[in-house]
Amino acid sequence: MPSEYELRSADPEREAWTAAVADHPEATPFHTREWCRAVDVGFDYDPAHRFVYETGSDALAAVVPGFSISGLGGRTVVNPFCEYGFPLLTPEADEVGVFRALAADVGPLGARVVKDARWRGARGYNPAGYGATETGAVIRIDADRDYDAVRETEFASSTRRCLRSAATAGLTLREGTVEEYYPIYLATMRRLGSPQFPRSFLTALETLFGDDCHVFLADDADGETVGGLLALDHDGTRMVWSNASYQRAWEARPNHFLYAAAIEDACAGDLDVFDCGRSRPGSTVHDFKAAFGGREFPLASFVTPAHRTGRASLEGYSRAGAITPYLGGVITNRAVGPRLKRFIHE
Repeated sequence: MPSEYELRSADPEREAWTAAVADHPEATPFHTREWCRAVDVGFDYDPAHRFVYETGSDALAAVVPGFSISGLGGRTVVNPFCEYGFPLLTPEADEVGVFRALAADVGPLGARVVKDARWRGARGYNPAGYGATETGAVIRIDADRDYDAVRETEFASSTRRCLRSAATAGLTLREGTVEEYYPIYLATMRRLGSPQFPRSFLTALETLFGDDCHVFLADDADGETVGGLLALDHDGTRMVWSNASYQRAWEARPNHFLYAAAIEDACAGDLDVFDCGRSRPGSTVHDFKAAFGGREFPLASFVTPAHRTGRASLEGYSRAGAITPYLGGVITNRAVGPRLKRFIHE
């Protein structure tokens, strides 16, 4: 039976892409041409972005970001290094039909991974034959209100105590640059034993997103920068993309200080949602984020064909986390880390 939809190669630089993303209420920073270009600059993956049209017409049904990445079992199309990679459908498009058209585009050994979240309410993956694997959760805080109200009604008492500790320690906030943030980020990745993003990727985010990329920095009482947070804004939502700090400064609570400052700045601006980014429920990072309040939404990767769902699983990385901190110096070597990151694409 012929499909009601057909796929065509897409270029995020085209006006059709930009307009579809700009007008879509569910668009995220990871659907924008700026994100797609930054990934291209940092990793040189093969672009696999798609327009979905009604068959035989110029009626656009969806835009779908993605890159084709080679692996041991074949190529996988995915929007890497982010929480969200779902198609942006027009109101008239049939969700199941679009997902089926995407499934027909993967090739004999290929797979497509579509990253989605429960806050969207999409229901078409199962009828379209996709498999699924849970990848964590996000916590989203309503930012369209006064910061004092958020702090008093959402923040846990432990978080407010940590913010008082940060004030007592004399932490101060400023907006800085990736050049200042990157050494702190690299030290954090080395401590965790996690491969780092190349500096070129973070610099590309800063350059391409411009005023929608924020690098918040925390300075201690002596003027040393001890922590940072990189966030991306798009269409009313602020997305925390990276956060790092020096372990020696933890008594001053720089991470609590930075999250609170980024939330306060979001409340003061023209933003509606503060998205804390992905974390694994039960982890210390997730508990840290949950203590700022908000609502938790599960994340999942939907995979076609379903028997290749393992390509989207993060369980292997979680198990490796027990030993990787002991290998931090090797894993984050300048010649090794970015290559590992390119292969892992998470």
